Amino acid sequence: MNGWTRGTYAMGITILLNSLCALVPAQNAEATHAMFAPGDVFVSLRTGAVEWRHPDGTLNRVLVNAIPGKAEGMAFDAAGDLYVTHYCADLSVCRTGNTVEKFDPTGLSAGAFGGGYNCNPEAIVFDGAGRAYVGQADCTGDILEFDGSGVLLRAFAVAPDNRGSTRIDLAADGCTMFYTSQGPNVKRFDVCAGHQLSNFNTAPSPSGVTYGLRILPDGGVLVAMSALIARLDPSGNLVQTYSVPGEPALWLGLDLVGDGTFWASNYGSSNVYLFDITTGAVLGGFNAETPTTTVKDVRVRP
Repeated sequence: MNGWTRGTYAMGITILLNSLCALVPAQNAEATHAMFAPGDVFVSLRTGAVEWRHPDGTLNRVLVNAIPGKAEGMAFDAAGDLYVTHYCADLSVCRTGNTVEKFDPTGLSAGAFGGGYNCNPEAIVFDGAGRAYVGQADCTGDILEFDGSGVLLRAFAVAPDNRGSTRIDLAADGCTMFYTSQGPNVKRFDVCAGHQLSNFNTAPSPSGVTYGLRILPDGGVLVAMSALIARLDPSGNLVQTYSVPGEPALWLGLDLVGDGTFWASNYGSSNVYLFDITTGAVLGGFNAETPTTTVKDVRVRP
C-alpha cells in the first residue's frame, strides 16, 4: 500500500450500528472498586479531571484534580501510581498548571511531580528503570527526563514539526523515543546517545497532523491523526487504517489493551471506541458524557 490512504477497513452500516449500541452503558457493570486495577480505562478531560472507568467502559468515578490546567497525557509507574500532564491554566503568563500531577492507586491527588517545565507538558512515559520522560507541546518543546522522585536529569532538544514533543512513547530498547509534533511525521530521538534519528514513517500524513501513538509488540506503531488511526509496520509503511463512520475528524488519543485491541478517543465527539487491531472492527465504546471537544487522551492500566 502506498502512502497514507483512508478506508483500508471501511466500515459498513452494521459496524456503525454495533458501535452506537456499545455507547450505552452495560447493565451488568462491575461494582465500583477503590483501587486502580489492570484493564481499567482512564480518560483525561479538558476540564483538568480524569474519568476512571472499568474495562468495559462503564464509569467508576472521576478523579478530581488539585492542579489546574487541561489534563492531557497519562502514564503509570511500576507502583501503580497515575501521572497526568497539565497544560498552563493561564496561557498568557503560565503561572499555574504547567506540571505533572500524581495520583495514588486509590485515585487521590499526591500533588505535583517534577519541575522545570517550560510550557504545556503534554505526554509522559516511564522506562524500565523508573525514569520518567515528559514531552512538552510548546516553548522549547524539549523532552525532559526525571528520576523516579521527580528530579530533572536532562533535557533533549528534539526536532519539531509544527509544535514540540506533543505525544511520546519509548521503544523496548529503552533508548528510541518515538514522538509526534502535530505535523505529518512519526519522529524519533535516541535518549541514550542524545541525538536525533530519522523519521519512522516512510510517507507523510496527508492531513498534515499526527497525535497519539503507541509502539506495537512487533515494532510497528499505531498513530492517531485527525481523520483516522493508522497502523505502520516495523519498517514504517502504512498497512491498515481504522475509523468510525460519522465521527469527526479529530482522533487524538489511543492506548493498547494488551489483548490485540486498543482504545481510541475522538476529541470532536467525546466518544471512546475499542478496536480490534487485526480486523479493524469496533468491539465497544462509550461517550464520556461530557461536552464535545472535551476528551484529550485515553490510557489503560497495565
